[in-house]
Amino acid sequence: MEAVVDTSVLRGLLLEEDPLHETATLLARGYETLRVPSIVVHELAWGLRRSLGWRRARAVLEIVLSDPAYRYEPVLREDAWLASRDPRRYEDLLIVAVAARLGLPLLTLDTGMAKLARRHGVEAPAPRREGN
Repeated sequence: MEAVVDTSVLRGLLLEEDPLHETATLLARGYETLRVPSIVVHELAWGLRRSLGWRRARAVLEIVLSDPAYRYEPVLREDAWLASRDPRRYEDLLIVAVAARLGLPLLTLDTGMAKLARRHGVEAPAPRREGN
């Protein structure tokens, strides 16, 4: 099974010290391949560079770009067209558009993004709790 991931889930999966690590891990359980939109890679790099420094950020990025469990997914022109419909949610809509184009669920810990995804016909499973 495959799913598209947003930055909140990817960061949680990759950093054990992240407060959302356990939640992200539970949400991603059962998915063999996680599609990572290019905008998510950039958001992750920017955020990690600020919080952890470039050396650690680059090490995390190397995992995303080399581990076959993560598949880099370019944002296409058609994704940008869809996202341009709402400039206030442009970045989120880019990710939703990739999931919609691929016909895959979107894994996110952002409730606003999950609602946005559902409005665009994209499944956004709720985070699981331990024991479920």
